[in-house]
Amino acid sequence: MPNPEPIDAIAPFETGHRSARRAAFLAQDGTVLSSALAALDSAGILPGITDEEFMRRRMSGLPDQAFGRLRVVLRVLVGQGWLTGVPDDRRGHPPGWTGAGAAAVAHHGDYLAVGRFLSAFADVGRDGWPAAWEAAAPLFSALMPRVAARWDTDGLLPEQAEIITGHLDGALLIPAVLAGAAEHPSSPEVDKLLGIAGERFSHAGGFPAGFGVVGSYLPMLARLGGLLGGAAEHDPAQYVDRALNARAGRAVHVRYDKDLLAVVLDLFNRPAPEEQPRFVVEVGCGNGSRLRDIHQAIRDRTARGTVLDAYPVVMVGVDGDPVALETACAMLGEHDVPAVLVQGTVDEPERIAAELARHGLAMDEGLHVRAFADHARRYRGTGGSGPVSVPGAGDGAYVDEEGRPVPDEAVERDLVEHLRRWAPYVRRHGLVVLAAHTIAPQVARRFPGRLQSVALDACHGLSHQYPVGHDRWLQCCRAAGLETVPYESRRYPAHQPFVAVSLNRLLPVEVRTTPHVPAVPLSPAQAALPQDDGRGLHELLFAGGDTRRPRPWAADPTGWIVAQALHTIERRIATGGPGQTIRVLDYGAGTGLGAIELLKALTERRTDRLVAESGMKLEMHLADIRTPWFDQGERLLGGHPWTRFHELRGPDGKFRTMAEIMGPDKVDIVLASMVFHLIPPKSLTKLAADLARLVHPGGMLLWNAPDIGPAGSEAFLFHDANRAIRQSVLTSPVDETLPAQVREAVARVHAAHCAETDKRAGRRILPAPNRAEALVDIFDTHFTGNVHQQNFEILPDELLDTLLVPSNAEEYFPELPERKAREAVVRAFSARVVPRLRERSGGTATGLSLKWTFGKHTPRHTPGKAPR
Repeated sequence: MPNPEPIDAIAPFETGHRSARRAAFLAQDGTVLSSALAALDSAGILPGITDEEFMRRRMSGLPDQAFGRLRVVLRVLVGQGWLTGVPDDRRGHPPGWTGAGAAAVAHHGDYLAVGRFLSAFADVGRDGWPAAWEAAAPLFSALMPRVAARWDTDGLLPEQAEIITGHLDGALLIPAVLAGAAEHPSSPEVDKLLGIAGERFSHAGGFPAGFGVVGSYLPMLARLGGLLGGAAEHDPAQYVDRALNARAGRAVHVRYDKDLLAVVLDLFNRPAPEEQPRFVVEVGCGNGSRLRDIHQAIRDRTARGTVLDAYPVVMVGVDGDPVALETACAMLGEHDVPAVLVQGTVDEPERIAAELARHGLAMDEGLHVRAFADHARRYRGTGGSGPVSVPGAGDGAYVDEEGRPVPDEAVERDLVEHLRRWAPYVRRHGLVVLAAHTIAPQVARRFPGRLQSVALDACHGLSHQYPVGHDRWLQCCRAAGLETVPYESRRYPAHQPFVAVSLNRLLPVEVRTTPHVPAVPLSPAQAALPQDDGRGLHELLFAGGDTRRPRPWAADPTGWIVAQALHTIERRIATGGPGQTIRVLDYGAGTGLGAIELLKALTERRTDRLVAESGMKLEMHLADIRTPWFDQGERLLGGHPWTRFHELRGPDGKFRTMAEIMGPDKVDIVLASMVFHLIPPKSLTKLAADLARLVHPGGMLLWNAPDIGPAGSEAFLFHDANRAIRQSVLTSPVDETLPAQVREAVARVHAAHCAETDKRAGRRILPAPNRAEALVDIFDTHFTGNVHQQNFEILPDELLDTLLVPSNAEEYFPELPERKAREAVVRAFSARVVPRLRERSGGTATGLSLKWTFGKHTPRHTPGKAPR
């Protein structure tokens, strides 16, 4: 019989309701955890899971497919903070229960009972949710006394009690919602459950769509005990309720789709419609609703929409499911959307290209959009034998189509090869892609009830899907020859030390350039020479010094500045006239990161053509103190016709005013990337007044800074690690664990340390970082605007490279005049300090989460503080 659709109670809900979001995540975790514990018990593993001899004997007897699935299940318990680790192989050390795990194990009988209740939904794909609920009703009724007793959690710590009741209540609630029993209560027990567990959702507009996503995997979770025992998968198509998964996924993705649509519309608002994409292709189009929305938005909200008769845009839908294609055909036809529909999957770009050619479409002439399709590719295992250059240790758990374990490196190699197959087809307009990411268990365990990765990573892993961590995703894209466009990138959530979902536009590395700026400024012979100061900073910002490959830790925050600057420049072009000049000032330009990224964006958007056609001019002024950093910036950018270079200090060594530097000219935009955290408040107050006089009315001051407090408890500031390293060097005893040359150097630091060396170090890195509220007060005197913060990851090697930039180390450790000794001390103490920082709440899977601060301001017509 056809599967009746679940009720509409799983519509998107307002995620601002924190308690509802937490309850939703706990419910999803509880569904997977209950199923996992029941499966471990059924397979005879749970009773001896922490017994070393038992587990080694048990694991040695498991077939490959059972061991692979076991690793996925154990990773669920590690991510929940219940187990200490996952064995890498059959001889690995067995896990142990943590304190939180011991508290949960005391209630394992309840989890097992809920797991048995959930197993009644094994055949919802065939029989439908109402029928499954009817069969499960006796088990549900038997559990209601435990719900009423609040699962006997009175003796636990409040947080532990909340988590366990949230798990168990929620695991009962999800099937009730999906079966319709919560919408149309059929028994007093359902009423009681709604009164207890459903109350938190009453003000959030309904139950969350995530219920449907996790619920769609219940047929697979119900069979998990047999799969752990080595049973083969019979008809895997029955293991996931595909219709529910697609419907719930569309509801979950509403937030992300809005941002994806904004990236798409920007491409169709650019000049020269003949150079824009001829069509939009979505692999995994489902019912065609995303393509419908894209076409309607292009028609109604873009410049291309005004010339569709001359330059039509075709929507190309690709899906492996013929039923989905039929639905998409009907939907797109109903809305008069010109469309081509092709059967295919994300695994086969060559075949899709051949099919499109039959319709007269060259696949590289289209814009490619995808949402959560790449991790669902078929694992081929055909990547090269060598490791992919990705930092950090793997943290996933994957199985192939037979259930056999797949190592992290193999998954990453497979992803690189997959992306390489697509690269030729996205070279003109790019791939706009939403990607799901795993979250390392050692990170997830710190945030119970605040993310859904524990549930989704398990569902993905057991169903032969291959998401990777966000940092891995970026590295694999780069290894495949694809670069993100930083000013179009998004990450979700934006304020936590983990990334569950990202949005990127990917382009081949060879097009991420701008004329007159060398991509790789050094010859191989020059690159082999010792690193000078300018090159040191440049290579900290660009991988290998390649201006096409900015390092993500700095590129994405700079991308925010670039995006705001682009809007201002294009608005000035639209409202300006012949003979006018648009001026951009990059204040504290350093080696030129901000200017390079802005020039690349202007080139890619054909803004140079807009400027020329309007009869206007564009000037980019770079200003800084004359140092090797600024010398490097001038070497890179001095050949560009738009650039001008200005020294902030005059011949007398004093800082010049903006009027002395720029004369009578005013500017439309001031950029200050990674500058204001270096300037003490007194000097910053003077600078704010000077910049306010320089900027045109309606112009913009745009800035970012990675070392502005407060960082909060779940992030770090950029120089926190450096401050901790210096403090450790100054206060640590000279012990035998350090190499002899480091011990000798540290002893010299202790002997030379004094107030003067502290003062010198404090000029390089402020001992107490500026605070966001202080900057708001400073700028509020002369500007209107806002300040916000966001988290971005930095890797340990990048932190180390920051302090190894020659002038940084020289100024921050003035007690050691010899470069070799300084670098040895920095490396030794970085290896001590950074791992300890990573263990805190601001640590990520592979590095640290940095709190960046951003400002966007317009000068006041009459300087003076706004009324409070």
